[in-house]
Amino acid sequence: MYRDALPTMIERWRRLDVEVRERLARVGQRAWRCLPGETRGRVEALRERGARRPSGPDEALSAIEALERCRDAIDDALAALDDPSHPWNLPSKEWPAVGFPWMRSLDASLAEVSSAEDDDEARRALAERVLHIGRALDPGAVLDAVHLPGARARFRVAGAPMVLDVWSAQGGGFWSGPRVEVGLLTSARRSAPRLVLRPDGAAGPGRSGRSAVTGNPEFDGRFVWEGEPGATATLQRPELQRGLRVVSLDDVPTLTLDDGLASLRWTFAPTARSVSAAVAVLASVRDRPPRG
Repeated sequence: MYRDALPTMIERWRRLDVEVRERLARVGQRAWRCLPGETRGRVEALRERGARRPSGPDEALSAIEALERCRDAIDDALAALDDPSHPWNLPSKEWPAVGFPWMRSLDASLAEVSSAEDDDEARRALAERVLHIGRALDPGAVLDAVHLPGARARFRVAGAPMVLDVWSAQGGGFWSGPRVEVGLLTSARRSAPRLVLRPDGAAGPGRSGRSAVTGNPEFDGRFVWEGEPGATATLQRPELQRGLRVVSLDDVPTLTLDDGLASLRWTFAPTARSVSAAVAVLASVRDRPPRG
């Protein structure tokens, strides 16, 4: 009986193999690295068990069972990745790259901290400022990293995990002297339409964008945007427009929503006012419903 059923079992194995491959492609390399090691290990082990084409009924049964469990594990991972309450994509060790190519920034995971007294004082002052801003929004805020040229705090606002990066960069030429860069990041739905909203006139080589047209004269003309069609409705959100206008009192920021990560970056020493407004902006995009 098993011998007669073997072709049917082989076909079942083939379909499952295709389903697993399709799901792994949906996860993508970046999101795969963000999954817990236990999940990655389980998926890899099950995938290996079911990868070889079975040559007999017993092997077919084992391979089918492994691929079914592998498929279900990937489905669970995909559901978690699309849940903004799970901060899979928030950075752990990486330091943000400076947004201006003519600037130089040290990598916090590689650079050595100077023991010079002035460097120590600058590091302490920056850490205190970042922690103070974080705790104004969440009393439980903690410093995740303190390193010249920057500091990082983690906190939550209304259940949303936030990472606040503040770092300094030394410019050259026209932009000589130190500059302070700020990045606020949170998790978002991976299925949300991609959106990049940047200052008008700051597109730079190889970049393009359409002018933001919302009917709000205080918002239109400051930004250009690019992304998927479903992202246009986001520009109409009053809370997004209000928050961006407040942050723009310091510097017109860049908003990015892509692959489960929402971020806002601008150049100016952070204040509780600007960071609070940036939190409101990210809150307005992180919980958008998935595209249909």
